[in-house]
Amino acid sequence: MNTLTSDIKITKTQATKIHEVDFDDLHFGKTFSDHMLVCDYKDGKWQSPEIVPYQPIVLDPSAKIFHYGQSVFEGMKAYKDVNDAVWLFRPLENFKRLNLSSKRLAIPELPEDIFMDGLKALLKVDSDWIPKKEGSSLYIRPFIFASGNGFH
Repeated sequence: MNTLTSDIKITKTQATKIHEVDFDDLHFGKTFSDHMLVCDYKDGKWQSPEIVPYQPIVLDPSAKIFHYGQSVFEGMKAYKDVNDAVWLFRPLENFKRLNLSSKRLAIPELPEDIFMDGLKALLKVDSDWIPKKEGSSLYIRPFIFASGNGFH
């Protein structure tokens, strides 16, 4: 099912994996939510962000990430309170650090609205993946990498 929310195209998964997850026994880096946010950079500008079902990322062996190491990432956590409100700790600081690192590696900076609106839309779509148990959270790993092929 495709929907359009805040100019972000959302393609929901056909089969959620959430019912297979034991939220009392989670292991870092082994359980992933149903969706991911993607946004391409081409023709000199960031394209429209899109939320898609979690899936592998396919890269050409000549992708610049492999030859020039152009990759940056951040880490942040989403929490739910007893009223089901979702909270993030200083997401604008994560956005600023992501762009600072991007600038240092000659990666085009991501616009704030793509980062923040995309993050909000993703957390809304995968809200059920954010545990309410005290001390628990959904870990979010925004990253940017150079996927273009070639050596120029």
